[in-house]
Amino acid sequence: MTDWTALIGARPGGDSVQQLVAHYGNPLGPGAVVPRGSATFTPNPAWEAANLVTLQLSEFPGWPRYSNPAVHVTRIRVHRLVVEPLRATWAELRRRGLTGRLRTFDGWYNPRRVGHDSDAQISTHALGIAVDFDAAWNGYGVPRARMQIDMDVVRCFQECGWEWGGLWSDPWEDGMHFQWTDGLRGVAQPAYRDAMARVPASPVIPPAPTPPGPKPVADAPVVLVPDGQGGWRDVAGQRVTLPGGTVVNATDPQRLWIAER
Repeated sequence: MTDWTALIGARPGGDSVQQLVAHYGNPLGPGAVVPRGSATFTPNPAWEAANLVTLQLSEFPGWPRYSNPAVHVTRIRVHRLVVEPLRATWAELRRRGLTGRLRTFDGWYNPRRVGHDSDAQISTHALGIAVDFDAAWNGYGVPRARMQIDMDVVRCFQECGWEWGGLWSDPWEDGMHFQWTDGLRGVAQPAYRDAMARVPASPVIPPAPTPPGPKPVADAPVVLVPDGQGGWRDVAGQRVTLPGGTVVNATDPQRLWIAER
């Protein structure tokens, strides 16, 4: 069972590169190749080997197709610290029946800078902690009123602890983007953000008391009277008139009375 409180409690802030690097390591450390004027780079091999994990998409039933139909994507690379939140979030999406509402997968790990700008800071995609879905309808800078990503999917990601770029202010809206960080400063979060960490534990229901067993029953009384055929019959609990006019009242066999006529 997923410990959402622990997962979300360990999630880092995302307001600065320093926060991100302190938690996820530095892909631009010694050994990284950073071409001048380019927004993409080759990460530090030691960081890459220590932190990136390859996951097969076959373990995520319902994962949407890659946006470029000419490319068949069967696996993704993610930061090792995001593997558990991703698996748990996808399981929750499946439990709610939401995976079929995503149309395309548009990328995870990509060693580049924010906005493909060579002067910007490194992207969360370069750390392997962010994913994009439905980019064709929710591209970078598309106003929230025009975003077409399914809002039930968005809410599930948010409840599971992901920061959604669709909340960022103009012109930084990024409705396709989810990253594993705390909410950014100045971004108003919905009340249900991180809700999975606040789900109360199932109440302990004491076992129902064992119902008392039947009271011991004394031997049932027997009241025998002639049956008129040379035998006897039990009339306990009855009031009968015998041949010859004798009345036997055995409705309360403990207080039997007999009257003759």
